[in-house]
Amino acid sequence: MLVSRGHPRRHARGFTLIELVTTITVMAIFAGLALPSFREFVANQRIRNVSFDLMASLTLARSEAVTRGIPVTLKQSSSSWDQGWKVIATDASNTIIQNQEAYKGLSITDSASLGAVSYGKDGRAVTASTKFTVAPSIAMTGVSSRCISIGLSGVPSSSMGACQ
Repeated sequence: MLVSRGHPRRHARGFTLIELVTTITVMAIFAGLALPSFREFVANQRIRNVSFDLMASLTLARSEAVTRGIPVTLKQSSSSWDQGWKVIATDASNTIIQNQEAYKGLSITDSASLGAVSYGKDGRAVTASTKFTVAPSIAMTGVSSRCISIGLSGVPSSSMGACQ
């Protein structure tokens, strides 16, 4: 009886270099096609988040005016709304209730160029009805702005598109 002392042939496991390079190339092509859509998605989400932050600050100012029984003002931090804003109790103490930092790459404007929105102790807006537009500072295709308007009762509402 003859016994073979040779090593049995083993099959290699894993990927070959050609398969790996082909897979990476296909993935790079798909990523290149998806990148513009992802950029638009991120820009739209930023605009949505900032508009909700502004609405939350308006709602906070209104509720604090009713709760404290004093006028409360939402005021831009410096020369424009893009630089952030503050919610301030407008009594003798001028207490800062909320301080919102600046947002980069976005443009926030109000229709009346007031720089502040005040609420009376009854929760109604003292200043004329105003609308805020939140948009990218550089126009991008596929990215829409949002409009935040303050109704007669002082309740803010948000809608897609530019303010009219």
